Amino acid sequence: MPCEGITALEALAIAIRGAMDAQGLYLEMAAHTENDILKERFLNLAQEERRHQLLLEKKYREMFPDVDLKIPESQLPREALDPRLLKKMGMKDLLKMAIEHVKRAKEFYLDCAQAATDLSGKRMFRFLADMKFSRLMMLNGELELIEKYPSYYEGFTMWEPETRLKTEKMKREK
Repeated sequence: MPCEGITALEALAIAIRGAMDAQGLYLEMAAHTENDILKERFLNLAQEERRHQLLLEKKYREMFPDVDLKIPESQLPREALDPRLLKKMGMKDLLKMAIEHVKRAKEFYLDCAQAATDLSGKRMFRFLADMKFSRLMMLNGELELIEKYPSYYEGFTMWEPETRLKTEKMKREK
């Protein structure tokens, strides 16, 4: 969603919604993995999104003290909003969905930074775009690991023989 024609009030509300959506995705991803390291990464990302949400809400109150915050509807695909569908998705699909969400958010923040007329707004949106870029690199790295080493997110050590991995997985499923 380009930022052109969107007021600062609307841009902040959209950014807050984006942080809320990202929190939900990261928490869902943490719930889907048995890999403690990966789970911790996703939980940390959810906490970071919460901090961003609070920062944006504070900025909103500073800029628009007399205007009630109206959070827009989520822009996430239908699958991301339905817990039953999310549970059926694999980690690769969840990561791909998160990557697309982060890409759209980064572009939105860059557009808003360019459209902002005050230095504070430009800097805030540029900061958020840079944070999304950092997240994008991390999520792409995780996706690459899962594609190269399918058992990675299930908590198995990647250098163990494949037969041992299968045996361990079967034991866990019993």
